[in-house]
Amino acid sequence: MPRAVKQRDNIDEQLAALEALPAERSARTVALERALDRSHYRVAAKAARFAEDALLYELVPSLLAAYARFLDKPLKSDPSCFAKKALVRALVALDCSDTEFFRRGLAYRQLEPVWGGTADTAVDVRASCAMGLVASGYSRALVELASLLNDPDAGARLGAVRAIACGNPREAELLLRSKTLSGDAEPQVLGECFTGLLAVEPEESLEFVAAYLAHDDEAVRELAALALGESRLDAALAPLKEAWSGVLLGEEFRRALLRAVAAHRSEAAADWLLDLVAEVRLPVAIEIVDALVLYKNNAKLMQRLSATLTQRGDASLLERLDARER
Repeated sequence: MPRAVKQRDNIDEQLAALEALPAERSARTVALERALDRSHYRVAAKAARFAEDALLYELVPSLLAAYARFLDKPLKSDPSCFAKKALVRALVALDCSDTEFFRRGLAYRQLEPVWGGTADTAVDVRASCAMGLVASGYSRALVELASLLNDPDAGARLGAVRAIACGNPREAELLLRSKTLSGDAEPQVLGECFTGLLAVEPEESLEFVAAYLAHDDEAVRELAALALGESRLDAALAPLKEAWSGVLLGEEFRRALLRAVAAHRSEAAADWLLDLVAEVRLPVAIEIVDALVLYKNNAKLMQRLSATLTQRGDASLLERLDARER
């Protein structure tokens, strides 16, 4: 049998063995330690996920050791950072407090050949290390993350924003406002900034985020609307309703506003949408039904919507509601 085939069979056997781990904690821990030690990257990644799911905090040293091993000849030992991504996620979930490990991880890059050049496969590693550094309680975590806000990869910048939003509120607000004001080529990064700001300093950030409802970029406007709606802050409803009254409301932005108001999930938001669906033209009424039916498990809301549509007297809307509720 060719060596490559024998090696693949051995890896498959190790992966299968992980599906039959002992139920008893100490025995399971020993089995996972063995799987993490000198194993193939696929085996190590699966072992890391099992360690994370089972909250085996005692495996933190083994996870750190496995990660260090995959730094040796990484393109061969761990292509696409397959193992390192799983190992770092597990370390974060298991409350690893090794700040130096996470600091080094913020700068880790693994360039691999792709058609026409190279691609960095360590983006998720940097993003997870950002969260791990903040969770470790390191006092200068947000200072360390500032540079990651300008990472060449949008995924790393998103990870930095999410991690920053979990840090000290005052420092987080400063960094997130600064990033928002400087802009980003990827609108989703600004959307995460909006969400983070409304979480860390809601009262002070509401007006700041609401101003982006008038932004030139439609994608940014939509993300600001959704962040406001999902914040569920009482005061967030007013700017959304005000934006609805704007001149020349684009079709996509209109849908985003309706989804945002529905996401607010307050009585006031439901009242406003139900008043609208009773009188607006059919295409807009359809959009309201589609926005509200996302919360079909809210029996009271669905009953009110059904009653309003019945009173409106448009059978097609009732049929759409019935179809979406199934």
